[in-house]
Amino acid sequence: MRRVVITGLGIVSSIGVNQAQVADSLRQVRSGIEFSEEYRDLGFRSQVHGPLRINTEEHIDRKLLRFMGDAAAYAHIAMAEAIADAGLSEAEVSNVRTGLVAGSGGASTANTVLAADTLREKGARRVGPYMVPRTMSSTVAACLGTAYKIKGVGYSISSA
Repeated sequence: MRRVVITGLGIVSSIGVNQAQVADSLRQVRSGIEFSEEYRDLGFRSQVHGPLRINTEEHIDRKLLRFMGDAAAYAHIAMAEAIADAGLSEAEVSNVRTGLVAGSGGASTANTVLAADTLREKGARRVGPYMVPRTMSSTVAACLGTAYKIKGVGYSISSA
């Protein structure tokens, strides 16, 4: 591995869920950060967040989505946009010379809590196999590599 080439751009963020929306928000100096009633009700000291206004079910096949936590789903949507932006064919994406380096702050907290609650209330057999990839810290890289059939090197970076 001697060279890295960034060929396309994909964005899912609180100021837009594609290149055009983000560019418009930046030109308009529009922030994606807002007050969160939920955070206030939970007693959090910081009561602001940057919500993502996108329905993942509209962008990802349900058979793939069942393996993904939120971060993996958002990354999948951004990767689809980046591939389209680059004009890459399926053969170019699924190629031994195409690698994937993806990271996140960790696994899906919501899915981790749900898995723990299900385990306590209903037992281990009720947690289900789809919960495993959703709760792995490598879920973003694993889901993207599988969905896009990446054949080259794959790295997962996870840190808090």
